[in-house]
Amino acid sequence: MEQIPFKTQLKNGLTVLVQPLPNLASVSVGVNISTGSRDEEAHEAGLSHLIEHMLFQGTYSRDTKELSRVISAVGGNMDACTGRESTAYYTKVPAQHFTLAVDVLADMLFNSRITTASLEKEKKIILEEICMYEDAPDELVHDLLFQAFWPKHPLGGPILGNRKTLQAMKRNDILRFIKKHYRPEKMIFSVAGRVTPGQVVRIANRFFGSMQRTEKIPDVIGSGPVNQFKTIFKKRRLEQAHVCFGTDGMKFSDQRRVTAGALSNILGSNPNSRLFYNVREEKGLAYSIYSFMDFYRDTGMAGVYFACHPKKVDETLQVVKMQLKLFSRRGCTDQEVKDVKEQMRGNYLIALESSSTHMWSMIQQEMYMRKHPSQSAVLRSIARISKDDINQLAQDLFKQRSVAAAFIGPLPKRVHQNFHTLD
Repeated sequence: MEQIPFKTQLKNGLTVLVQPLPNLASVSVGVNISTGSRDEEAHEAGLSHLIEHMLFQGTYSRDTKELSRVISAVGGNMDACTGRESTAYYTKVPAQHFTLAVDVLADMLFNSRITTASLEKEKKIILEEICMYEDAPDELVHDLLFQAFWPKHPLGGPILGNRKTLQAMKRNDILRFIKKHYRPEKMIFSVAGRVTPGQVVRIANRFFGSMQRTEKIPDVIGSGPVNQFKTIFKKRRLEQAHVCFGTDGMKFSDQRRVTAGALSNILGSNPNSRLFYNVREEKGLAYSIYSFMDFYRDTGMAGVYFACHPKKVDETLQVVKMQLKLFSRRGCTDQEVKDVKEQMRGNYLIALESSSTHMWSMIQQEMYMRKHPSQSAVLRSIARISKDDINQLAQDLFKQRSVAAAFIGPLPKRVHQNFHTLD
C-alpha cells in the first residue's frame, strides 16, 4: 500500500518528516536549515558555506577524525552541502545505526567547538576551493551568469563567497550567524528508510527537543531579486569558450514546474534532446551542451550552457537560438511528448529505490510547498503533461525574451556585445 510521508512538528517548531521504507536495509537522515547564501548580507558573503565546513572540525566530545570514523566504521557516509536557499547535513547508514547517525549530526550542530585555530585552517582550505572553482570554467560560467542575472541581490552572488569577505570573518561572526539562522523553526529533520514514524519522533525529541524557539526573523534580506539581463565577459587563455545564458524562469511553487521539466528534457537535458542532436551530433560544434531550469522561492531561471572552440561560438549561438525560436514557434511533436513523459516516469520510479532520494524529496517539498504529494499524485502530474502546455511554456520562455549571459574564454567582444535577446 502506498504511503505518503509522515509529518509532524516538535513543540519548538522543528519539522519532522518520515518516509518508512521497510524493504530497504538503509536509512538516510538529513537536517536541513532553510538558510543559504541569499540570506547573507554583503559582508557575510560565503558565511553559510564556511559554517558548513566548520561543523566538521570537531565537537567537545569528538574530534574531526572521530566524527568521520564513527560513521564510516558502520559502513555509512556523511556529508553536507550549501545552496543558495538552504544548508543541509546528512548521512546514510545501515538502519540499525539510525540513533548513532542522529547523535553525530546533533553533536555537530549543537556542540561544535569552532576554535580560532580551526577557523584559520578552514579559511585556507576554502580559499583553495575557490581557486579550484575558478580553474573550472564550466562551473565558474554559471556563477557569472547568476551575477549577470541578479547583480544587486545576494541570490546572484557565489555560494563560496569571495576572498575579501572570507579573510575578514571571525569566530563571533559564525556564532552570531548560527544563533540567528540555525533555529528549530527553520530546521527540517528528514528521515527515510527502515524506520517507523514513532521511532523517528522519539529520537527527534531526544536530540532536538531541547532547542529553544526564538523570535521570528525575516528569512530573506530585502526584497526579491530583480532581473537585470547583463552580460559578463571574462577573457581567459583556454582551448574552449564557455557560454551560459538565461532568461526568466519560474519559482518552485509554480504549477508549470513539471511542464518546465518536460520542456527542458526535450530541448537539451539528455542525449536525445534537440540541442544535443543539432549542435553536437549533426553539426559537430560542441562536445558539451545542455539546457537547465533553476527554481527558487520567489523566482527562477531557464538557461542553456555550451562549450566549443572560440571560432565556433558565433555559429553555435546561432544554431542554439534557432532551436529556441523553432521550439517557441512550432512547438514539440507528439512523439517527443510521449517519449519525455515515459522518460520522466521511469526516472522517477528508479530514483525511488534510494532512501536518499526520499529524504531529499521531502526536504524540497517541505521547503517550497509545505505539502507532500503521494507517488501516484506525482505520476499523475507527469501523465497530465500536454503538448499544448509545453508549447505555450516554450513561447512564454523563449519568444523575444531578454537574456543575461556569461562568456569565458579567448573571445573578441563582438561575439557577445549585441547578445541581449533570444530573437
